Amino acid sequence: ATFSPLPPTATASPTAEPPVAILLAPQEADAILANELQSLVSDLAQKDSLRFQIRQSLSPEDLSAAVRLVIVLPPFDGLAELASSAPQTQFLAINFPGMSPASNLSLIAPLGMRPDQQGFLAGYIAAMITPEWRVGVLSTSDTIAGVAARRGFINGAIFFCGLCRQNYPPFFNYPLYAEMPSASNAAEWQAAADSLVNRSVKTVYVTPGSGDEALLRYLAEAGVNLIGGASPPSDLRSHWVATIRPTVLPTVQTLWTDLLQGKGGVSLPVVLEISDINPDLLSPGRENLARKFLEDLLGGFVDTGVDPLSGEER
Repeated sequence: ATFSPLPPTATASPTAEPPVAILLAPQEADAILANELQSLVSDLAQKDSLRFQIRQSLSPEDLSAAVRLVIVLPPFDGLAELASSAPQTQFLAINFPGMSPASNLSLIAPLGMRPDQQGFLAGYIAAMITPEWRVGVLSTSDTIAGVAARRGFINGAIFFCGLCRQNYPPFFNYPLYAEMPSASNAAEWQAAADSLVNRSVKTVYVTPGSGDEALLRYLAEAGVNLIGGASPPSDLRSHWVATIRPTVLPTVQTLWTDLLQGKGGVSLPVVLEISDINPDLLSPGRENLARKFLEDLLGGFVDTGVDPLSGEER
């Protein structure tokens, strides 16, 4: 008998898994930032024909070759180990102080969200627009961010006005500050606000985490103009100078294409934006001056004098 091989049979070629972009946002992550990133990354992924996923946790077993990019928000332990386990995937870590970049691990805000810079810019603007430099800051006393913002504000105001001496009474050593533990109630925050109002402070930077909308209204009703870290309620617009907050969205958008092409290992600082500007309080000319100053601040030409990781003077 002779052996006659069967004719070859056609086999279906495996369908390649479509590429994936993941936003890793643990349950404890900053909800506002997570929502902003979800909207941006979803749009970017759609334009580049990537599937988009939001995950609260991730393990090496979840990282197939199809996962092209993972954007990670804190808190998340073991990120460096996770990245090293998946060299085919690019990781972008946002606000992980002390972490070092790697070939597939890029960083935004490796020194944190820089409340010292927010405060420094707020102090500079407050001193620039306030007669006799009568400015102050409300901050939390039991958080590094609160202490860093308060010290940054004081240094920023002094950077602009120097000795900040008044020409007419009452005479106080402006800039002033009042601080409370972050768990303080409304009455305690109001008492802190009174300590500034009673010393003729006319512009106050209310740092993120200090009080609530009731505190903002209390200050506005006392005739105080406000700078804050989040957009104000509409009824406070007449007393709202500007909002100063960190933003990572432009940086994510800038890095997006390179990361998808496997080009990682970069480390970039957080960017600050000035928004919700009231031109009656911060005129276009002074706004332009503030924006030029912000460029110098972010470019490293101006130092806040505050260690962003500890909140201590340096």
